[in-house]
Amino acid sequence: MTTRYLTLDEISQRLHMAPGTARNRMSRHDPMPPSVRIGRRRLFPEDQFNQWMCDRLERQQGQAANV
Repeated sequence: MTTRYLTLDEISQRLHMAPGTARNRMSRHDPMPPSVRIGRRRLFPEDQFNQWMCDRLERQQGQAANV
C-alpha cells in the first residue's frame, strides 16, 4: 500500500485557511496534522491527516456534550 502525501496548499484548502496561516501555526507549534519533511518540502500523509481530523472532531463533540 502506498501512502499519499498532501502538500501544504492541499492541507490549507481542507482546513479552510490560507497557506501562510498554516505555516504560522506550524512555526508556533499550534495543533496541526502530522507531517514529514522530504527535502525542502513539508508533506502530510493523507491517512494521518484524516485520523487527526477525526480525533479533533471527536474531541470537539465530546466538549460540546459536556456543556
